[in-house]
Amino acid sequence: MKWLRKLSIYYKINGIIIGMLLLLSLIIGIIMITTTTRLLDEQIEQRGVEVATYIAVLSSNDILLDDHYALFDRINKTKNNNDDVRYILITNSSGDIIANTFAGDLPKGLPSLLPFIKDDNPLPAYNVKKIHNEYRALKINSNEGPIREIIVPIENGAIGFVRVGISEISTQHLLDRNMSEFFITTFLVCLLAVIGATRLAYVIIYPLRSLTNAAQQIQLGNFSVQAEIKEEDEVGHLATVFNEMVNSLQEKDFENNRLLKELRAKEAMRTDLMNKLFTVQEEERKRISRELHDETSQSLASLLAYMKVLLSKLKDDKQKELLLGARDVAINVLDGIRKMAVELRPPVLDDLGLIAAMDKYINHFSTQHQINTKFSAPDDKLIIENEISLTLYRILQESLTNISKHAAASYVNIKLIKTTSTIILIISDNGLGLKPGDLEVARQNNRLGVYGMKERVELLGGTFNLHSISSSGTNITVTLPITCLIEEI
Repeated sequence: MKWLRKLSIYYKINGIIIGMLLLLSLIIGIIMITTTTRLLDEQIEQRGVEVATYIAVLSSNDILLDDHYALFDRINKTKNNNDDVRYILITNSSGDIIANTFAGDLPKGLPSLLPFIKDDNPLPAYNVKKIHNEYRALKINSNEGPIREIIVPIENGAIGFVRVGISEISTQHLLDRNMSEFFITTFLVCLLAVIGATRLAYVIIYPLRSLTNAAQQIQLGNFSVQAEIKEEDEVGHLATVFNEMVNSLQEKDFENNRLLKELRAKEAMRTDLMNKLFTVQEEERKRISRELHDETSQSLASLLAYMKVLLSKLKDDKQKELLLGARDVAINVLDGIRKMAVELRPPVLDDLGLIAAMDKYINHFSTQHQINTKFSAPDDKLIIENEISLTLYRILQESLTNISKHAAASYVNIKLIKTTSTIILIISDNGLGLKPGDLEVARQNNRLGVYGMKERVELLGGTFNLHSISSSGTNITVTLPITCLIEEI
């Protein structure tokens, strides 16, 4: 029944109206046929009873006087005056025929003896139609069609019986004519009903189609559409409510567009602010790194030189030991400052490019934390735009720091892949991985390393994907578009 669900309401309404009309016509036709047949049967029987009673009243004396001529004359005149009377038979009280309207012998199938019908043994040639106290109505199947025979007793059967056979052909013709007229009338009524149903369905469906078209326009984003209101019925009220809804949606759309513009403006300001913040941060790191390298490191180096000169002039062994201890502390401080300066802004990143800086940092990480690392890059002489190279380097730093603190990994694989329009950094480890909810807990504890990496990548129009399975390691994939030409030196 799926096709019925997909059928248009227009055809459903037509089908319901026509179907109900045909069903009603069928019921009326059955009732009419049944009623007409019953009335015609009663009319035939009544006519046969009238004819037989008329003959029975006039023929009693002729039967007693054996006036066969008068009997023949009377029944033949009666038959000739009634077209539907096929025969008239007069019998004595024993059922023997003493007068009939046939010129010769009786037709085949018509018993010559009176068929006295017993309730338990009717004669085969007859079909009992009705038994009345004053007459008997029987039905005979003849070569001319069904014959209704009416048997009326003369003087309660003491003298004899009158048998009148009436043909049902004329009645059948009348019934057929009535049925033909009925079916023609039904056809015309159905035709008018189809026209009326089509018009009614159109009147009902047209505003619904208008509402459907308006809804489709709204779906496409056209909130200026309005449904036509021509009637004040339920559909008209629906159209009114629909138009009010459209007006409300139009107002909401206007408000949403205004808020969207404001949001885009704020997002643009936020992006610009984040870019400036990262730029200022990197510039500040670069300045601090330079100051640590150029000033603080040089001052400590000068201090070590003075200590060396002073050490050569001291004679007391205890003083030399104290000075040597101070010199070791200064050397350690100088080494820490240099490492800090490199962490803040590795000079090799500006001097030799991203590949060399990453390779140096990875080797230092592997040595410091005793973690096996593998690094593959397309070209160690590759120089990329400063913002991109700096972002990739910071992501590498943050990722390796997280691995050393939380992953408990023994192996890290780092790949740098260059395509025609993007550069891809992939960092994989075999550590503990992340459990569901770990990132949210880290965010609540203000550990925003992952979010900071993602923010940096999105500011450059790239994508940041983190895939981790508990006890199976973590995989970080960073894809950045190359916004400037890539040069090789």
